[in-house]
Amino acid sequence: MPQSPFPRRRRYRTPGLETQEILLPFVSRLPGRTYPHYWQMPPAPPTPAEAHAYGRECAAHLLQWFKDNPAYVGQGLISRIARDIDFSLTEQRGYWLGFFNHLELLISLSARRMNVYAYTDHQHQMMDAQVERSLLERRVLKKSK
Repeated sequence: MPQSPFPRRRRYRTPGLETQEILLPFVSRLPGRTYPHYWQMPPAPPTPAEAHAYGRECAAHLLQWFKDNPAYVGQGLISRIARDIDFSLTEQRGYWLGFFNHLELLISLSARRMNVYAYTDHQHQMMDAQVERSLLERRVLKKSK
């Protein structure tokens, strides 16, 4: 059986957040950097289709990571990935196109199963309640000093 050109598929349940993130096939530590680099790709394959496929596979790894680590969803991982992509590297374009296009498809599938606006309203209410709680806790702490 020929070796797959894709990273090995896996689960991502480990105790620490940074330990889990570094297991993603496109995240690695670089010398001189105190935090991981969130978009390290191998040299571009010969065809754009192969790069798109590799990007899709990386998106699947990210989605599995989210599935295995629900407590860390919403903590900015996708923004760290986007921050570290060098969009000027045209030879790497297929990687991020495949990655983001696959995420779009799977987000769309998820959105079809819910009332998106009702869910967003619920999230707004939760965030407002958390802010209100923090303000109340600060007032109590100030009074007790």
